[in-house]
Amino acid sequence: MAGSPRVTVGMPLFNAERYLTESLDALLAQDYRDFELIISDNASTDRTWEICRRYAARDRRIRLHRNPANLGGHVNYARVVQLARGELFKWAAYDDICRPSLLSACVSALDATGPETVLAYPQTALIDEAGRLIGPYEDGLDLRDPRPWRRVAAVADRINLCHAHFGVFRLAALRRTGLIRPYLSSDYTLVAEVARLGAIHEVPERLFLRRLHRASTRQAAGATGSTASGVAWYAPDEPAQPVRSPHRRMVVETLRTLATGDAPRGTRISCAAAFLASWEVRRARVRLGAWRRRHWRRPPTAALPSGAA
Repeated sequence: MAGSPRVTVGMPLFNAERYLTESLDALLAQDYRDFELIISDNASTDRTWEICRRYAARDRRIRLHRNPANLGGHVNYARVVQLARGELFKWAAYDDICRPSLLSACVSALDATGPETVLAYPQTALIDEAGRLIGPYEDGLDLRDPRPWRRVAAVADRINLCHAHFGVFRLAALRRTGLIRPYLSSDYTLVAEVARLGAIHEVPERLFLRRLHRASTRQAAGATGSTASGVAWYAPDEPAQPVRSPHRRMVVETLRTLATGDAPRGTRISCAAAFLASWEVRRARVRLGAWRRRHWRRPPTAALPSGAA
């Protein structure tokens, strides 16, 4: 690792020309300078590669890689991890914005909390297509309980829009996971797997701007699994098919992941059981809320007779 940067930022891309320059400008303006930016382009058909080459010619911290074909989003997310040389690692999306102190704040948090913390991420604010502020978003994944099963249970209970995996990881810990897997909501699985490995620290500053727009697979389809476009992100060459019960598959895969691996047997069993129990309580809470909204609505106020005061 001699001569390597301390942090690797990995940016997997496909047809990203619309927001790419804004995202790159924000990354290159970080006040923490000891990082490399690895860009892996999934055979884009727009101006993405041209933009990447232009930026790489201006900044020696950028390393470019281009896949011969679109291998799917999850493969590209893994590719930048494979190419990383830093001790620490961060994924960056083409459409989100990192405020200038994001890297320095997360690195400082990891340094201050020690090796038991494997991921530090900042609080989130949501922006729209034009970059206008929508409002703050509470991720609620500051998970520092020393018991792995308690951390994993909190993931199952709280995770919704998933932003923690755009924080800064200890690369050695991240490489012990299955990364982003080829199914919808696999970022839930990843965060649960990371929580089993160690603590997750939320930096109390809104340094991550998550852009909500129609072209975002993560927002428009990947978060709910309700459309075939989300599946196409993983398998671009296969016919798009709607997915039934994407959350059920996510739960099954997460339980399988938590129950296996190199953790002690007791940790694996307790984490899988905690995730399932917490997820089922969450589902029951959602169903109860839906039932109350249907059955506890106030009846409409009866109209007064004509002429009544």
